[in-house]
Amino acid sequence: MKFIFKDDKYLIRLFKGEDLFEELENFASTEKLKSGMLKGIGALTDVELGFYHLSEKTYERKNFDEEYELLSLDGNLSTFENKPFFHIHTVLGQSDFSCVGGHLFKAKVAVTTELYFFPLDETIHREWDEEIGLNLLNICPLEK
Repeated sequence: MKFIFKDDKYLIRLFKGEDLFEELENFASTEKLKSGMLKGIGALTDVELGFYHLSEKTYERKNFDEEYELLSLDGNLSTFENKPFFHIHTVLGQSDFSCVGGHLFKAKVAVTTELYFFPLDETIHREWDEEIGLNLLNICPLEK
């Protein structure tokens, strides 16, 4: 991974074979980032996507092992259990020009991945939401 910081944002380049989440978590720790927004394009492989079923409060997960065009990557950075936590959704283009997408659990860079990261100065934690069944952003204290 290489990156530059200019005009209050980062431009990040990941290299073929790098683990997307491992690199992003190292980046956030090294740069002492608290929270922010992430956007990107490129190509991915060894992808695991998920679809959340609220009625069961579980993710249906599926692996995709080919190479895919990374058509859209959107996410955010917060903290969970005192560590950087990236929540990312993606749309991937397949070789037949169809698309798959969902919650991104894991991925490796297939060719390159180019990301913008827009840092925020606020520390935003994730907290358990019983109704939804997930750790959600706690932007302001929950009312009791």
